[in-house]
Amino acid sequence: MKAVKLLLVLVFALIPFNSAFAAEKPLDAYFPMDMDIEEHWAYDEMEDLINADIVDGFLNSDNEMYVKPKENITRAQFVKIIVTALGLKSNGAGKTFPDVKTGVWYSEPIQIASSLGIIEGTPDGTFGPNKNITRAEMTKVIVNSFEKTIQFPSSGGKTFTDVSADYWATEFISKAAAAEIVNGYGNEFKPKNLATRAEAMVMIHRALHQEQSNLPADEDIKAFLTDHITRENAIVEAGKFEELAALYEENGTGYYRAEGVELGGAMFPGEGEEVTITIEDENLNLDVLGKADRFVTVEATGMMITVVYKSDGFNMDFTTEMDGIYDLKKDPVSGDWKIYSYYPLFAEEEF
Repeated sequence: MKAVKLLLVLVFALIPFNSAFAAEKPLDAYFPMDMDIEEHWAYDEMEDLINADIVDGFLNSDNEMYVKPKENITRAQFVKIIVTALGLKSNGAGKTFPDVKTGVWYSEPIQIASSLGIIEGTPDGTFGPNKNITRAEMTKVIVNSFEKTIQFPSSGGKTFTDVSADYWATEFISKAAAAEIVNGYGNEFKPKNLATRAEAMVMIHRALHQEQSNLPADEDIKAFLTDHITRENAIVEAGKFEELAALYEENGTGYYRAEGVELGGAMFPGEGEEVTITIEDENLNLDVLGKADRFVTVEATGMMITVVYKSDGFNMDFTTEMDGIYDLKKDPVSGDWKIYSYYPLFAEEEF
């Protein structure tokens, strides 16, 4: 479920205002039109990768975004997602493939992955960028990509009746299954089946959250979030809403940043309007719920917000808790932690 980062934005949604800022990536790019929240088996993983700017959907001319989870994914598309997710860089030349022309959108990701030994191409020397990737091929790329950051068990994984001991991808499938990155279909893996976009995203999401080789210290994460939250609260209480966008630019990325830039810079209040916002954050408490090398989830509790709004045609006064869940990712360039989503924990009946 999508949710705005501050309860006060729920207030703004009831009051007309003009935005003074525009996000580089529109908010519509984070709201899939073709995924049922309650029914799609991979919704949580796909939404998380979209929010973190690891996966892009397809925007049509009406700015509607489609993930197309049931469609197959090409070899080039999968490599690009892997390179983006891991923030991979390389100065190596990599292998030259005659069917990968310089300047096309996938040439750089393929060059990077090839130079790092993640991909090898096909036996005839080509890469086949526009061919759909199979489940076996995808599993090999996953294991090669994460072999330095995930301790893949050498044994003990699930076995599949359709993966023989002499099959070329058995080693990779066994490692991925032992690390619970792949589950298969009952007793079968269906290695030759073409992978769907949903399957690809779930595998990547599982792998990213299995990385445990360079975990951040809880104290560092809490210090970053405490500074961000208290600065945000001070700006809101002072009514300097134009400063919020700069804060979200500094500490945000993905969906959180896009939403903050678009909604945080509201020109508010207007003529004839009066608003008072008081936030009690002295009892702010942060709990790290889960972490991997590049991703952290933190629960914030203990804060209260009181909003008093008055105008000629509409008055409102309420106090509520500001508990919520923050999702953070490590910026692959700067190494800094960035917030990419926030989910307020409140009872909907309060509003």
